[in-house]
Amino acid sequence: MGSFIHKSLRTTTLRSLRFYHASVLPSIISTVSPEFKTKAAAMDCLVKDVEDKMSVTRQGGGPKAAERMRNKGKLLPRERSATST
Repeated sequence: MGSFIHKSLRTTTLRSLRFYHASVLPSIISTVSPEFKTKAAAMDCLVKDVEDKMSVTRQGGGPKAAERMRNKGKLLPRERSATST
């Protein structure tokens, strides 16, 4: 009896794999609902905040930090990596 259940589950699993391609996943999310739009807007704000912080980080902490490093006679990390290659 146990092997019969195992075979039927395997067959059911194989059948379900036939209907969906790996790159196309079914979804029950409604992108027009007010809840989705509210959460999407909040997520956009969070993504913008992270992008702003990353741009400051890419600059090495901003112009004030760069000036402080140069006053100490040091190269910025990007300048060090450019001279080492």
